[in-house]
Amino acid sequence: MTLMHSWKCVQRPSFPVIGREKECKFLMSLVGDNNPLTPCIIINGPSGCGKSHLVSSTFSELERINGQKWVLVSCLESCCSASTSTVSSKLLFHLVLQAIKLRYLPNAKMNFHSCDGAADFLESLCELLMHIGKNAKGTRVCLALIFDQAEKIRDADPLLLPFLVRLGSLVSEQRNRGMAGPLSQFINVMTILITKSPWEKFSSGTFHLEPTVISCSSYSREQMANILTSYSPADASQSRFSRFVDLLLTICFPVCRNARELIHLMKFNWPAFEDPVIKGVVGPDDEWGQWKLAQPTLKRSLTTLYLRPQAATDNLLAVTQQQQTVSVALELPYFTRYLLIAAYMASYNSRAADKKFLVKNTGKQSSRKKRQEKKAEKTSTLLTGPRVFQLDRLLAIFQALTQNESIQAPMSCLLLSQIACLVGLGLLAATSADNAVGGLHTAGLGTLFPRSVSHVDTDPLAGPRYRCLLNLETAKAVAQSVEFDLPAYLTDFCGV
Repeated sequence: MTLMHSWKCVQRPSFPVIGREKECKFLMSLVGDNNPLTPCIIINGPSGCGKSHLVSSTFSELERINGQKWVLVSCLESCCSASTSTVSSKLLFHLVLQAIKLRYLPNAKMNFHSCDGAADFLESLCELLMHIGKNAKGTRVCLALIFDQAEKIRDADPLLLPFLVRLGSLVSEQRNRGMAGPLSQFINVMTILITKSPWEKFSSGTFHLEPTVISCSSYSREQMANILTSYSPADASQSRFSRFVDLLLTICFPVCRNARELIHLMKFNWPAFEDPVIKGVVGPDDEWGQWKLAQPTLKRSLTTLYLRPQAATDNLLAVTQQQQTVSVALELPYFTRYLLIAAYMASYNSRAADKKFLVKNTGKQSSRKKRQEKKAEKTSTLLTGPRVFQLDRLLAIFQALTQNESIQAPMSCLLLSQIACLVGLGLLAATSADNAVGGLHTAGLGTLFPRSVSHVDTDPLAGPRYRCLLNLETAKAVAQSVEFDLPAYLTDFCGV
């Protein structure tokens, strides 16, 4: 049975930032005492070099010291769909305003549904700043808008990036025109863009005011060792854990410098290094014996790098809990889960089984037909893989599953757009390029309106076909989240 270890740090220590002391000091000098020296800061560097952790830790410390106000918005959340990954300016503005309101003005009665462009966003932002300034009671207020994964903005509206870079000066002009009294001079806005792309890929040198760029390089081996050592379990020997970190970096650091992945590999491989000592197989000072026992697991980790495998354990309950934890991470809207369940049933059930499972009165089956079905050789669909199904069959199963719900799911374009989102997330697969391209705009719209027969037979977008890519365990976890007994509706479990 695998022994469990209690780690000191669930998250990385917040402050000071290990390995980023120089960048942290420079960032704090730029922000100042609620009086920023630059309206826009670009923080770039490769993935896993601590950019987001640097910004969040620094501003958390400034919030504690000076009352610095800041909000963090992910540009990935503002993509208009999972299949196109294009940032929507309207959605990004809405996320920023909602983040400010929920954090600093939770009781304010404001509505931002009419934020259709940059002008409306600027007006709503100044209104929020005015309320924040009133609550500050005359003290200087600086609001930092932090945009994570800002490389997504390159594919958005060409005017969005210049607008975000000049947002501080635009707010100053807007507040001077619309805010009366001395309150306006105490309110400042700055923007921070966190990206893994260099600033040269964003700008062509035509900006009126170039932002300040802070470049973060990959961690050195010494810095990575200090970061990993800060995660040492509470019940572990510091010297033995330092030896383990050194061995881990010897194998994995030449091929991976991503801090997140190395932290995961450390937690994944530490039991293989520590458990033999606890069980008495090797001595606590037998470095060669510990290395020999842990070496197969460490080398196996190189073949599964970035795949996040689950640790093998003899405790079946622990495995079940880990699988449920991974499956729960698949968070989807309520009716989208039913849509995913319907797609799984369509892929792993035959058309004849739909009537048996989803129609209440299917009629009496003759004994001759029963004998024919009993003699027919059947192959498990779980072994042959998912079948292709058409959109009209998917929607028919979905309607049958949700007909007993208290709130009926409306057959709208929003529901159909969820199919394209599931394709973009890799949960469904379109069987042709035409369906993949037209899935968001044209997939299945013909099922809602009358069509000519010739158009249905010739147009691939009129009847798109998909395949469900979920495995059985994930599908059962999604079904369990809506209290649906999925095995009772599969032919492989019911023998239908």
